[in-house]
Amino acid sequence: MVGASPARQRPEKAASYDLPLAWSPFGFVGNVSIGTPPQLLPSFVDWTWINQYVFTTTCQGDSERTYDCFAKDQAIFNQSLSSTFRNQSALYPSRTWNPNHFFFYEDLTVDHASDIFTVGPSSSRITLQAADQQFDLSDHPYPFAGVYGLSPVFKSDNASTQSPFYQAWSSGAWPEPFVAFHYCYNGSVDVSKSTCKGYDGLQTLGGYNESLIHGHLLWYDIEFFPEVNTVDFVYEPAIYNYWTLNLTSLSLGDQVQALNQSTGAGAVFDHASYGRGAPLSVNAYEELLSATAAISITLDSPPNNGNQSFYQVDCAKVDTFPPIRYQFGGSDRVWEIIPSNYVEVVNDICVLNVRTLGDGDFIVGNFGETFAKDKYIVFDFEKNKVGLADLKL
Repeated sequence: MVGASPARQRPEKAASYDLPLAWSPFGFVGNVSIGTPPQLLPSFVDWTWINQYVFTTTCQGDSERTYDCFAKDQAIFNQSLSSTFRNQSALYPSRTWNPNHFFFYEDLTVDHASDIFTVGPSSSRITLQAADQQFDLSDHPYPFAGVYGLSPVFKSDNASTQSPFYQAWSSGAWPEPFVAFHYCYNGSVDVSKSTCKGYDGLQTLGGYNESLIHGHLLWYDIEFFPEVNTVDFVYEPAIYNYWTLNLTSLSLGDQVQALNQSTGAGAVFDHASYGRGAPLSVNAYEELLSATAAISITLDSPPNNGNQSFYQVDCAKVDTFPPIRYQFGGSDRVWEIIPSNYVEVVNDICVLNVRTLGDGDFIVGNFGETFAKDKYIVFDFEKNKVGLADLKL
């Protein structure tokens, strides 16, 4: 359902903040702080995760065995150095996911604790997921120390499965329940990235920037879509907290593409690595290959991490390719990915940057970096809505 902008709350002392984002192969990374005194930690910003996950000194249940699990240069949160760290195991038991989308078929195990969490001007005590690392990562240090989760929160969720932003907003540490994103991608007309203050992107917390909106925001209700956990992000136990919209139409130019009739079709908003590539069904991808006279190619560094094959196209003909068009439940507004935004230049070769999931007709797709180009995306944590607008440049 599409409606007017939800009511906006403005506590007197809280202020919104533009979290600077740096692009990485994993997704976007920004800085947060945990503890007293605060420990500055680079954090992977993830629209599809349910809490603040952070690497700690704990390895297989033992805080003295840190470097049996981690590289010496891995950024971690040292909980023993924080005077405000509180164990919450009596409230929330340890939890393990396997499989998961952090480590796949290695255990993702967390204990629960609380501490002072700071992003920009906002500080509050939150419940966080303190990692108990179960296997050796010493050969593969990550460029971040944790995951700043921004998935939606449902009424049945307790603090152990609530976004750190939601927890902070609920305590009055943010002025409004909104989180907004825009992407200053290479190739944008904003060559200097001035709208992102020189960064690769901005994740605005506690509000949104109306001066970046061309026209007005359209608000969509999110949908519960269980197929996400069988086709897209597979977790055991299952996770269903996603900014998912009902996809009602998919087309290549004016050529309408079929949607799965038995499950419906879901559009999952995810700007991490799984959100790279234009989301298409297997069948629609075949249609696009025909429309663009694409030729199969093997790439050492493909533009996305999907399992589909990749294809090169004639760079001189990109402007003649069809736009990819989507409509979401509650509005007939059409949102496009133009050809220049779904064709990537890889080693001087023009490649279709498309990502498919499932088989046959469209079931689910990840709407992230590629879809977000030239758009402004807002999440409302109070009413569980997604706001979309064209980006004013």
